[in-house]
Amino acid sequence: MTNRELWQALPEELREEFDALVGKGLNIQAIFVLREKSGRTPPPSIHEGVALLDHRARVLGERDQPRQA
Repeated sequence: MTNRELWQALPEELREEFDALVGKGLNIQAIFVLREKSGRTPPPSIHEGVALLDHRARVLGERDQPRQA
């Protein structure tokens, strides 16, 4: 499963919570919440969690960058 597929499969509430934790630099907590609240059996692996965390950190970082003219 790709990062995009995993992200789209997650409930919206979990996505918001995950992004908020990533934005605050609370990486361990973000992975914990992902594994606890994903609704998947088995839950996303720690490896999948780290990959998704890296992906979302890049997305959020790009979103926060000022646009250059």
